[in-house]
Amino acid sequence: MSTSFTTTQRENASRWKQSTPTLSDDARLDAPYVGKSGRAAGKPYPFCLPAEYAEANLLPEVRDLALATFAALGIPWHAGVNDGPSNHLLSSQVQCANALTAMINEPDRIVAAFGGVVDIAEVLEIEPGRFLTFEYIGAEDLLGEARGAVRVRGAHCTSVDAAFKYVTSTGTVELALVEWKYTESYPSARRPEPQRDAVRVGRYEHLYLAEDGPVRALVPIEFFFDEPFYQLFRQQLLAHELERTGAEGADKVRVLHVLDPRNLAYQQSIVRPEMKEFGDTVDEIWTFLRREADRFVHIDARVFLDPNVTSADYVSRYA
Repeated sequence: MSTSFTTTQRENASRWKQSTPTLSDDARLDAPYVGKSGRAAGKPYPFCLPAEYAEANLLPEVRDLALATFAALGIPWHAGVNDGPSNHLLSSQVQCANALTAMINEPDRIVAAFGGVVDIAEVLEIEPGRFLTFEYIGAEDLLGEARGAVRVRGAHCTSVDAAFKYVTSTGTVELALVEWKYTESYPSARRPEPQRDAVRVGRYEHLYLAEDGPVRALVPIEFFFDEPFYQLFRQQLLAHELERTGAEGADKVRVLHVLDPRNLAYQQSIVRPEMKEFGDTVDEIWTFLRREADRFVHIDARVFLDPNVTSADYVSRYA
């Protein structure tokens, strides 16, 4: 039986933790995972940092800028420790920040990473002083998720892990919404949530059933409330509404989905047998159900294992 992708990444992370010169000896100790509650629980793991060294989960060359950017934009860290990142070395948010933070100030890295799959002639600032930003939600509540409340980037509303804006070789302005996956998989069916599902139907069904919507209405909307389809569905709705309203001055809005193709467990995260009518993997099903093929683009996560795209430290850690 082949070793799972997650197991391999845990082993790689544990080896990096013991060998990298970027950590102190105390930071190399096994440690329990600090969960969303903010408390460390369970047995110590070699792929977790001691809580007091959680900031070292961010590579040195991007650490200060990542922390400052997340603080300035009010972005919470997933299972963060003391307003900093998670202590889990397989955190996808941390991997995303380690890969993309330098692109905030260095647009050439954006071209190096994404220029092979989208037509980038020039990268534009998406926010003052930033060529790339994190946990993007758009300026307006286009999906009606906040109902007048203040939205928080990266929490309780549809966000994408990162975003950037560019001009194509034909002069078209496009907005790229970057969703980052690492070891995620969703093997189990969720528990029924009748009240929450009713709210979800009220928010998204009119967008789903719209004749010009981005997803073909071939199944009940409730089928999209299972992960990973729930996230794919909402982000495609967001991209469509951003494009429809001309957000950021963009003519087109694309979702760029970063995923290592070796993560086969993600592709098998299909909990409803009815969805398998459209394909044998998440990618096949999602490709079949989307209306416009070019508004969703796959990015092989291995493209970031290039120091010209990220850094030598990033390659050492994740290769």
